[in-house]
Amino acid sequence: MSGPLRFVFGGRYDRLADVPDLAARAGIALELETLASPKDAFAALRDSPDFAGGEMSVSFYMTERSRLRDACDLVALPVWISRAFRHSNVYVREDSDLRTPADLRGGRVGLPEYGMTMAVWLRGLFADEYGLAPEDLRWVTHRAATGLDEEAVRHPSGVEIAVAPPGTSPQENLLGGRIDAWIGAGTAPPAPGVRRLFADAFAEERRYFARSGVFPVMHVLVVKRAVLDGDRSLAPRLFAVFDESKRRAQRRLWSTSVAYLTLPWALHAAEEQTRIMGGDPWPYGLAANAPTLDALMRYMSRQGLLWDDVPLDEFFLPVEPA
Repeated sequence: MSGPLRFVFGGRYDRLADVPDLAARAGIALELETLASPKDAFAALRDSPDFAGGEMSVSFYMTERSRLRDACDLVALPVWISRAFRHSNVYVREDSDLRTPADLRGGRVGLPEYGMTMAVWLRGLFADEYGLAPEDLRWVTHRAATGLDEEAVRHPSGVEIAVAPPGTSPQENLLGGRIDAWIGAGTAPPAPGVRRLFADAFAEERRYFARSGVFPVMHVLVVKRAVLDGDRSLAPRLFAVFDESKRRAQRRLWSTSVAYLTLPWALHAAEEQTRIMGGDPWPYGLAANAPTLDALMRYMSRQGLLWDDVPLDEFFLPVEPA
């Protein structure tokens, strides 16, 4: 691949803002391209030879890597492009009697794709915290695979997975009673007639973190294998660049001179975040993320989304912050 390395992402994330400048200083010719959404970035990485790396769904990557092993053309660095607690991403009808995941037993749960990372984390949460196994629910998907080729998609046996009627939207199916709950992302607040399953999702997420030490990883930085094979020093150098860019973004949260975020009381949010999660709530690397990655590996395996048993350091290169 001649010329600058082109990496593709699905958003203008603050933690990537200093990457181009830091990469240039490290002697890496790197260009970042932003598409309309993360799923567009996933598809571009899958389909286009023009991109050397970028943002990928953690679960889609792990499924593909477990199928192809070293023949997989993507290699992940433990740089977490996106992370999020997902209690706030479960929706039910406003007039529903459903209040906790346990109330969903036997119900129909809609979602974009069964194997998407958000759903992996929520199914794991449902099982660990509420005794609700994936087979205790009926799943209804609403789109074709975005990050995987069709033959790479893996659906577990013993779990009922249906496809929503063509041309119907999640909101239409939820309000029409064709599904009982919806797992998905979008913009807040929920649409009219819809509410979150958890009345105080923020409080639930804080309690979950206090119990488990888990801060779910959603999207990961991947690089084409051929690019890394051509320069064995590149992976640790890229990791250092992305890690320092994230640290600079975190330092800007503490600014008392100018507002870097369009968010009143951003400093208070940073102070509260540190009180709950410690000095670096978004660490890169494997060691600092052990509880999170242990849970992810367990969930991916138990949910039947892996084609083969693969050790953690085969999924993610074992590079760590300096």
